Amino acid sequence: MVEGGNLVEIRFSSIEQFAPHRERILSIFQGLGERQGMLFFVALNEAVNNALIHGGRTGREEAVELSVRDEGGRICAAVRSCGGCFSHDMKPDTGVFDDGLRESGRGVQIILHIADHCSIAESGRLVRLCMNKPGGVPGDHGT
Repeated sequence: MVEGGNLVEIRFSSIEQFAPHRERILSIFQGLGERQGMLFFVALNEAVNNALIHGGRTGREEAVELSVRDEGGRICAAVRSCGGCFSHDMKPDTGVFDDGLRESGRGVQIILHIADHCSIAESGRLVRLCMNKPGGVPGDHGT
C-alpha cells in the first residue's frame, strides 16, 4: 500500500457503476487487517448508498465522487454527492436497530459504530470516514 496519497478516485451515478470498483477498494482496505478492512468497507458502502439515495432525490441520477487516501496512520474515504444532501446530528442512536422492519436510518449508525472518525460537511453533501491502521497512531495524518 502506498502511504500518503490518493489510492482511489472514482465518479459514478449508480450502484451498477460503483460495483466494478468494489474488489479493488476492498483489497486496499485489507491493509487495515482482514476483519477491520471488511468492516470499513461496510461503512463505506453505507456512505455510498446514502449519497446515491439522498443525492438522487431530484429524480435524476446524480454523480457521486469517492476518494480513498492513505493518511499515514489511517485510511480515509470521502464520499461526495454532486446532487442532494442530508442532515444528521452524528450522534449514536442504538434504538434505530430495534425496529427490524424499518427501511432507513441505519446507515449512519453503522458508519458511526465502525469508523474511528466520521464527519459530514458541505451541507450534508460530503461524508468523510477514517479507520486507524493496526499500530497506527490516532490523529497521525501522514503527509
